[in-house]
Amino acid sequence: MKIDKNWLIIILVTLISTIVVWWVVGLKTIYQNFDGPYYLVVAKSWYDKATIGKYFSFNLPLEYYPAHFPLYPIATKLISWLPLLNPLKSMLLINLGATAASAIVFFEILKNKKVPHALFMALVFLFIWPRMWAVRSIGSPETLFILWILLSLKYFELKRFWMAGLFGALAILTKSPGILLFPVYFLASKFDKKIWPTLLIPLALLLLFTFFRIQTGDFLAYFNSGDNIHLQALPFKIFDSSQPWVGSFWLEDIIWIYLIGGLGVYYAFQKDRLWGIFGMVFYSVILFVSHRDIARYSLPLIPIVLYGFSDLFKRKEVRIALILLIIPLYFYTLNFLTHNIVAISDWAPFLSK
Repeated sequence: MKIDKNWLIIILVTLISTIVVWWVVGLKTIYQNFDGPYYLVVAKSWYDKATIGKYFSFNLPLEYYPAHFPLYPIATKLISWLPLLNPLKSMLLINLGATAASAIVFFEILKNKKVPHALFMALVFLFIWPRMWAVRSIGSPETLFILWILLSLKYFELKRFWMAGLFGALAILTKSPGILLFPVYFLASKFDKKIWPTLLIPLALLLLFTFFRIQTGDFLAYFNSGDNIHLQALPFKIFDSSQPWVGSFWLEDIIWIYLIGGLGVYYAFQKDRLWGIFGMVFYSVILFVSHRDIARYSLPLIPIVLYGFSDLFKRKEVRIALILLIIPLYFYTLNFLTHNIVAISDWAPFLSK
């Protein structure tokens, strides 16, 4: 990619919007936000139960941590060895960099597709859904995951299948839904044998499970990590408030996510078959997720939905409305991060490299 001056705008908006959140909330609270500390447990222990039990006192079973895949902790661990950094700071730096990088890649993709207002849409990506501003301001693998997905889709469109497979493998090593790229590519290519390098995606998952076997003694440690896999046999089980990860009947926002997500995916399919298929597969899986935090689970749909609605960004009133939304989005983010915390009684393990 040729460097574009608009990249600097994206980087500055990412940086400034993050700092104004950190400044108000405080870094101690930022460090405590879910699930950042749990990824640092992985970075320290590499799933070894004895190490987890020795250094960490979270009220969680030792089998829980394979629910958190290792690529983000690996990156955090590597960056933490740089001067003036520690694991807490490095997990934020990785997320900050991945956020800017994913917005830049999204901008480049839109520009190559001749989408008007590509820069504005890339900036909107940083704030919509509402959860995005919060997630990208803490220790979280979400934006890193989105970055790998965008790069994988980009190279698949260019028929550079090795690169698509490589970035797809990085996606699955970051978060488990990365495996969805594999069936997407076979559907999009109509089962063309030329895409066989995308077999790197399930191969990466197989190697990860083998690593789990070595570290924990359980090849299927991810599936035996407790109540962490929220897929149900039937869709819309999230509206059963007795579900353990729902626990609320205040769920009107889920309807809006389903509506906007579904429409965005539909319109994306009209414009680009590959992006539309990825959107449909990911969106379909979301319908079977029974978890109050659908807003976070559906974050990888943001680029697809924005692309689907790209024609709306031609309208001045839409752009003005989205700019004005920054105010409530900011207060939403502050409120969310202030309360979305895990108690940490001993900070020492999180500070040592």
